[in-house]
Amino acid sequence: MRGASFGKRLAHGLVNRSGVVLEAGLLSLLGVALAGVLFWGGGAVQAGLDAKRMQGLAAGRDLPAGEGDAPAVLRARARFLLERDRLDEAEALVEPITRTGAPALVAAFFRDLGDARLKAAFRGMEDGNLDESVPQVRLAKEAYRRSLALRPNDVPTKVNLDLAMRLVRDFPRSETTGADEAEPRTQPKSLWTELPGMPEGLP
Repeated sequence: MRGASFGKRLAHGLVNRSGVVLEAGLLSLLGVALAGVLFWGGGAVQAGLDAKRMQGLAAGRDLPAGEGDAPAVLRARARFLLERDRLDEAEALVEPITRTGAPALVAAFFRDLGDARLKAAFRGMEDGNLDESVPQVRLAKEAYRRSLALRPNDVPTKVNLDLAMRLVRDFPRSETTGADEAEPRTQPKSLWTELPGMPEGLP
């Protein structure tokens, strides 16, 4: 009898201990599941907020975006600024957008930036202000080249880069030594192409 009683007590103790272990395991699994729900739930909430910001920017609302925002939000903010000729503000997004590590998005941003710079140059041409147009064309070329470095087969970017290069040619700096270095470098006032009329082809 004592042996049977001892066996019952031992079995009862094992059941209790296994129950404790099982309960602890369930709590651990529930904690992991809850953390997963909170993580994915938080991600869903953030995705919803990002979608609202993108919709607002597309609708013309001036909503901020910057470092740490989702790539799509940065892209939407950049397009909002470029469409309104706020080029310097758009330039401030170069680093955040570049750090997203999304080549297609970065290439599209630089293409859009180049287009905006080239359009600004055309407006300067129409106003007869070549001193401001020439730097805009140079910046456009730089933006197009950065875009093509990521998407070398993008035809519209290639076409617009060719157009920009026809507008303002790249002149290599001549190597000077000795007394020549003291002479100031003289640049022609206008580097515009000699082709008559306004170049066309910008989308």
